[in-house]
Amino acid sequence: MTRLWFTAPAGTWEEALPLGTGRLGAMCFGGVDTELVQLNDDRLWTGSPLPPPSGDPDLVTKARAHALAGSPRAAEDLLRQVQGPDTAKYLPLANLMLVGGPAEAEAESYRRELDLRTGVYSLSYRTGATEVRREAVCHPGLHVLALRVTGAQVGLLLRGQLPGEHFTSTGEVVSVLGQVPDGMAWAAVAVVDGDTVYVATEAGYRGPGAHPLDDPAECSRLALARVEQARRLGWATVREQAVEAHQALFDRVSLQLGPAPDLPTDQRLARPDPALAALLFQYGRYLLITSSRPGTLPANLQGVWNPHVDPPWRGNYTLNINLQMNYWPAEVTALPECHEPLLEFVSRLAGFGTATAKALYGAPGWVAHHNSDPWCLTTPVSGDPAWANWPMAAAWLSRHLWEHYAFTGDVDWLRDHAWPVLRGAAEFCLHWLVERDGVLTTAPSTSPENHYLVEGRPVAVGVGSTMDLALIADLFANLLDAADVLKVRDDVVDSVREIELPPPPIGSHGQLLEWADEIAEAEPDHRHLSHLFGLYPGDRIDPALTPELAEAAERALVARGDAGTGWSLAWKAALWARLGDGDRAHTLLSMLLTDATTGGAGVYRNLLCAHPPFQIDGNFGATAAIAEMLLQSHTGEIRLLPALPGAWPTGVVRGLRARGGVVVDLWWDEGELRAVGLRALDDEKTVVLRYRDRTAEVTVRPLAELMLDERLTSARRFT
Repeated sequence: MTRLWFTAPAGTWEEALPLGTGRLGAMCFGGVDTELVQLNDDRLWTGSPLPPPSGDPDLVTKARAHALAGSPRAAEDLLRQVQGPDTAKYLPLANLMLVGGPAEAEAESYRRELDLRTGVYSLSYRTGATEVRREAVCHPGLHVLALRVTGAQVGLLLRGQLPGEHFTSTGEVVSVLGQVPDGMAWAAVAVVDGDTVYVATEAGYRGPGAHPLDDPAECSRLALARVEQARRLGWATVREQAVEAHQALFDRVSLQLGPAPDLPTDQRLARPDPALAALLFQYGRYLLITSSRPGTLPANLQGVWNPHVDPPWRGNYTLNINLQMNYWPAEVTALPECHEPLLEFVSRLAGFGTATAKALYGAPGWVAHHNSDPWCLTTPVSGDPAWANWPMAAAWLSRHLWEHYAFTGDVDWLRDHAWPVLRGAAEFCLHWLVERDGVLTTAPSTSPENHYLVEGRPVAVGVGSTMDLALIADLFANLLDAADVLKVRDDVVDSVREIELPPPPIGSHGQLLEWADEIAEAEPDHRHLSHLFGLYPGDRIDPALTPELAEAAERALVARGDAGTGWSLAWKAALWARLGDGDRAHTLLSMLLTDATTGGAGVYRNLLCAHPPFQIDGNFGATAAIAEMLLQSHTGEIRLLPALPGAWPTGVVRGLRARGGVVVDLWWDEGELRAVGLRALDDEKTVVLRYRDRTAEVTVRPLAELMLDERLTSARRFT
C-alpha cells in the first residue's frame, strides 16, 4: 500500500498532506466546511543579488597561526571578523480556502488520502444522501494545482501570507499579489471553471545574479497564463497528464515488506509494522519527486512546504549535512532527474564561491560555508564558528556530481559539468592544507556543529578535524578517478597525486576520533556524526576493505548513542547499514517512526520528519538508509541484502540502482535471498555480485533481464 490516509481533517499543519511540482508546493488540510490549501513557490525568498564578497585574507592567516599554536579562542575571535550577513529566508505565499460545506459534525464516512503512486490527493464524506468528493493534483509541466469538487457547491477565498497583499476578484478569476519588502514580487491566481479550481503561483526570482521581477501585476499575468492553459486542457486531461508524469518517476522502484493493515496512518504509527517502513521509503521518493524537478530550485530545509513567515533556520540550504541528505536517495532509488536541481545549483554556487575563496582566503578554486540560498551565498554567516566558519561545503557538494556520474556513466556530463566543479574544489583544498609536525592537516578547523573542552569551557576551532580530512581525501580520490576517465593531466591533478593525507585518528578506546587529538568532548552524544563521513555517505571506510577503521567507526557510533533528532536518526541508520548491522539500523528507523506530536524527534502524523520542528532531510535520509540496507555498490561490487534486519524476513524490491548503471531487483524469504534480477541501463557490462561471504561475476545486458534463482546461494554459483 502506497497511501497515507486519515479519518479526520488535519487539525494542524503536521497532519496535512503535501502535493507539489518542485516549484509549486501545496499542503491540503481536508476540512469539511473549509478546505485549506497552503501554497508555496520555491522561488519566493527575501533578498536580492549579492554584492561581490570582500575580506582580508590576513584574518584567516592569523586565525590559522593561533589554532596551530594552541590558542583556539583567539582563533575564534578572528574568524568572527570574517563573518558576514545571514542567508535569505524562504517564504510562504498564499492560502487557498474552499468554503461552504456542511458542518463537520454532519459529515459521515470521512476519509482523506494521499496516493503516493499517482500523486493524487482525495477527500470524501457523506452528508445525508449526498456524497461529497474532492480531488487535487499538481501538474508538473504547468506548475498548476487543479482541485475538483463534486457533490457540493463551495465558494473560493485566496489570501496571501505576507504583509502588503492586494486582492482582486473579476468574474471567475481571483488573485492575490504583493511584494516582499525591498525584494521580489509575487502572486497567486485562481480560476473557477465549473466544478474545478485551477491555481498557479508566481515569484520574481530570475536567477542568483539577476535583479528579481518587482512588478506584482506582471507576476499575476504570468500565473494567469498558466492557469488558463490548464483550464483549456480541462480537469480530466490535467489529472491524466499529472499522474502520468508522476508515475514515470515513481513507478521505477517498488518495495514490499509484508502486508499493510487496513488502518489510518496515524493508527499505524502507534503500532509500526514492516509495511510502514516500506511506506516511509516510498514517501521519501514521493517527496523528492514533488519538491525537486528539473528546472526548479533544490529542495530546502522544508522541501517546498513552509508555512512560516519566519521559518526555522530561515528555510535555507544548510550545507554541512542537510542539503546533501535531501539528495542521498536520488540516484540509488532511480530519481536522477530529481538530483538535477542540486547539481545545477552546485555549478552556480561554484562560480560565486570562486570570488569568495579569493577575497576571504587569497585562495584559488572555490569555497562555500555552512549556509546558502538561491542567491548563492558562499561567505560565512554570523554566528558560532562551530558552524558558521566551516569552509568544506565545496568538497562535500562535489561528491554529488561524482556520484551522478558513478551511477549513470555519462562521460560527457562528467567532462562538461562535473569536472570544473571538482577541480575547483580540489584547488581550494590544496591551498587550505597546512603542514604540522610533518603531517598535512587543516587549520583553523571545526567539526560541525560540535565543540570540545578547553579548561572546562567549550570551544569549536581546532586543528585537523576528522571530517575535514575525510572530505578532502574523498574529493581527491574522486578527482583522480575523474581525471583517469577523462584522460586529464594538469597541475591540480599532479599536485593531488603527490598528496599524502594522514589516516583517520583512532583513540585510546579504539574509537574514531572527531579531532586529530584525543580531547574532551563538550557533548559526547552530539547529533552530528561529522567524523563518520568516511563511512557514509563517503566510501573510504568499509568493514571488508578497512576492518580496523570500520571497527573504530563502530565504536565511535556506539559512544555517540542512538538518541537524536529526526535527520540524525536517519544518518545513524545509514551508518549501521554500511557496517552491515541491519538490526541496529532497524532500531534507528523504528525510533524515527514514532509520533513526534507528543514531543521529541520522530515523524509527525503525516510522516514528515521532526527535527523538531519539521525538517524534511530526515525523510530523505530514511529512504536512503533503507536502500542501503538492501543494496550497496560503493566498493566496486554489488552487495545484495547487506544489512537485512530480522524484522523484514520476507520482501521484494524492484528497480534499485547500483553504481555502474545496473538496475537490481531482489526477492527474499525467511531471511534468505531467493532471486535477483539484473539489467544494464546502457551497455553490456560485467559486475561482481556479493551475497554474504560469496561472490559471483555476472554479465549484465541492457533491456533483457538476467534472473538468478536459488542457485545464487550455492557454492557452485558463488565462489
